[in-house]
Formats: sequence, C-alpha cells, structure tokens
Amino acid sequence: MNRVTVKINGSEYNLVGEEREEYLHKVAGCVDKKILDILNKNKRLSISDASVLTAVNVVDEMLKCECKNELLNKELEEFKKSQKALQIQVEDLKKHIKNLEEYNAELQNKLENSKSGEYLKQYEEENKRLSEELELLRESAKQYLQEKNQLKSENKELKFQVQSSKYKIMDLQNRLIENQIDLVKIKKQENPLLNVK
Repeated sequence: MNRVTVKINGSEYNLVGEEREEYLHKVAGCVDKKILDILNKNKRLSISDASVLTAVNVVDEMLKCECKNELLNKELEEFKKSQKALQIQVEDLKKHIKNLEEYNAELQNKLENSKSGEYLKQYEEENKRLSEELELLRESAKQYLQEKNQLKSENKELKFQVQSSKYKIMDLQNRLIENQIDLVKIKKQENPLLNVK
C-alpha cells in the first residue's frame, strides 16, 4: 500500500492506494488541473461548486469510455467469429485441394498404364480442367489466408484499444474517488460545524 501527500487546488491531501506513487501523483495532478480549469473559466464559482463540476465531468468521461469499451469488445467478438469461420473455410479448401491432388495422381497412373491415344486426349483435357480448378482453389486459399492475417492484425489492434480503455476507466474511477474526497474536505472547511466531534 502506498501513501503520498499531494496538492490539489493549494490544499494538501494524503492519498493511499495500491498503485505506484507516480500514478497517485498523476491522478492528483489531473484532478488539480480540472478544478483549476473550471475555476479559471468561471471566477465566481466556489471551490465546492468547481469540485462538483469536476466530478460530473470525470464521471461523464468515464461513462463514455465504458460505452466505447463495450463497443470495442463487441467488435472484437465479431472479429473472432469471422476469423473462426475463415479458418474452417481454409481447412475445407485444404482438404479439397488434397482430394484433387490425389485424383490427379490417380489419372496420371491411368495414363502411364494406358496406350490409347483417345484416353490420353481425355486425360489431358481432364488434367487441364483439374489444374485450372486447382489453381482457382489455391488463389481462394491464398485470399482466405490474407483475410485471416488481416483479421489477426485488426484483432490485435482491438485488444490494444480495449486494454487502453480499461486503463482510462481505472484512471477516471480514481479521479472520481479523489474528487469525492476533495468535496468532503471542502465541505468540512466551509462548514466548521461538520468538524465538531
């Protein structure tokens, strides 16, 4: 557990958390900056009002990040489903190519054992047709593999975006907690009756 003393809007606060000290200072710095920005935009606001507006802004950002995170997770699931379907298609194409190659080998054996010119002509036509079909299948398999690689790349990017969103949500949750602490302290400072034990 780390304990640090930070300054927010000129007042010192003790923060306690499992995060590193640098992170806690960063959170306090963000809260301080947001409060100062709001106070600079409207000089007539009290510190308490500025703290409430800061909390509202932070919660708004957090909720938007959560929505974005949910959308990214849904997109990620869709990409995973597409990738799985493409993998099945690639496997089917590989099986089909293997069957065609076996059939081609069988025809070549028949050709070697046959001395008939007519059979040779039929074989050559059949072999040509099969070669063309095999080439088309290879092109299709190549295209599916390219799509699979593209989906893998997009999947990796989505995972990175989801992880970034998670960190942003954690950061916003910490800011919200700090603002709530700040608000309570400000209320205590403004209303001495709350400090009576």
